[in-house]
Amino acid sequence: MRKLISVGMATLASMLLIFIVVFTSIGFVIDDETFVNNEFTKLAISSKMGVSNSDLVTSFNRLVDYMEGDAPDINVTVTVNGEQKQMFDYPQEAEHMADVQKLYTTIASYRDVSVLVMLILFLFAAVFNFRKAPQYLAQGYLSGSFVFLLIFGFLGTWAALDFSNFWTFFHEMLFWNDLWLFDGTQSRMINMLPEQIFADIVARIGLYSGIVIVVLMAVSIIGLVLASDGYKRRKAVALARKKARDNAVSARKKARDDARNQLEEEKRLAEKRARIAAHKAKKQAAAEAAAQEAEQERLREEKRAKKRAAAQAAAAQEQQQKATTAAQREARPAREQAPAQQKQAKKPPAQAAKQSKKKANVHDDTGFLDD
Repeated sequence: MRKLISVGMATLASMLLIFIVVFTSIGFVIDDETFVNNEFTKLAISSKMGVSNSDLVTSFNRLVDYMEGDAPDINVTVTVNGEQKQMFDYPQEAEHMADVQKLYTTIASYRDVSVLVMLILFLFAAVFNFRKAPQYLAQGYLSGSFVFLLIFGFLGTWAALDFSNFWTFFHEMLFWNDLWLFDGTQSRMINMLPEQIFADIVARIGLYSGIVIVVLMAVSIIGLVLASDGYKRRKAVALARKKARDNAVSARKKARDDARNQLEEEKRLAEKRARIAAHKAKKQAAAEAAAQEAEQERLREEKRAKKRAAAQAAAAQEQQQKATTAAQREARPAREQAPAQQKQAKKPPAQAAKQSKKKANVHDDTGFLDD
């Protein structure tokens, strides 16, 4: 029920929107001086009426201004075959344009009110079911545009096949009198505005409004597609796949970065270990060199000690030998004196006295004479 109400209000608002677009297109077309001038040139109306194109455009603009309520009357002076004349001097022309002005201003007022009503309907349609407002508004616009396209399609086909019949029916529906029927021999208005000009104006209005309507239909269709459950599921799947791909890419990138960082860290640690090992090796080599130097110093010290010991031993031995020699020397006279004393004891006293006397005459401190 909520959906039906929302779509219904959106449909009514869309129909008002299309009406506003069509009526606004009328104003764009009839206010386009370039288009109007090209129409007069194409139909060679200037040569037929003896009025310049600029005067024809000025006269047309005067009619439009009067119809829109911007001019007090339709009086405009033009040059007709070299003479200054009132362009619209046939009384029926002013009477018919008064009816046209009343009709146009009435429809314009309806258009202005329709703008306000359309906005209110769209607002209520959106607020009534806010969660699905885009979808319901799009459905309502498509429904309203479908109705108008049927109407415009019928009228357009009718106008394309028999514009004269269509234009007559249009006047009979909108005007309750026969003032729109002009005498071509007396009215310059009917000669200035033949049916072909109105056919081209209607075609241009249909082109402008059709472009807007079709664009809005395309937007509504896109909105329906985007709001559909299938699209949301596909979008969710696509987002999930994209997220998975992004995660995979991020994971691969993180793995590469981690591997690179790990390699750099291992390289840094290896360099650090190498520096530490080199420092230890250098320190160990220095310690070994110091130990070797100490060992060599110890060996040299032992060698010197051995030399000193050997020297001391040699000196001691030498001293001992000297002492021994001295002792021997001291002991030798005693040994030698003992046999001599024995011989002396054996000798006769006279011989011993002679010998003692001889020795007494010779002073021998070396002991040489003892031998």
